[in-house]
Amino acid sequence: MSSSSRVLRFAAIVAVLALAPALSACTGFTPVYGDNGLGNQRVDVRYGHPNTRLEQIVYQDLALKLGKSDSPDAPQVDVNVTAVLPVTDTTTVTTTVAASQVTVTATVSVVAADGRSLFQGSRSVVEDFVKGNQAFANQQAAKDAAERGARELSRRSASR
Repeated sequence: MSSSSRVLRFAAIVAVLALAPALSACTGFTPVYGDNGLGNQRVDVRYGHPNTRLEQIVYQDLALKLGKSDSPDAPQVDVNVTAVLPVTDTTTVTTTVAASQVTVTATVSVVAADGRSLFQGSRSVVEDFVKGNQAFANQQAAKDAAERGARELSRRSASR
């Protein structure tokens, strides 16, 4: 082994040892629900009462992602979710497999504790499903597509 390769090897070891503490400060696991985790980065809002299964899905997803409050001073979020199937209904039985879609629309309003409107808006998403030769399976596929749409709407709403 030549002396220049020993010097290079020694320099590389010194560089790695010098950088190890700096790199270890950058890498670490942060608990999701700890003091500095996601659990403390919440929004204090109250949610309305769901009237349908789709509204319940949206409320639960928003509460999980944004947080919730029981304070009467917190703004109230009200969501109205509707699912519209195509003109042919899901009880129609076909001999072949056919693609279909359901459109899920959520109208969101945020009202301050004093009654003034802070936000109003709506958003829609189209989800695909497949119809076949079984009426019950067609109904379940449409229901599953509508629930996927509700989850997608709450995901999009929470990320904005």
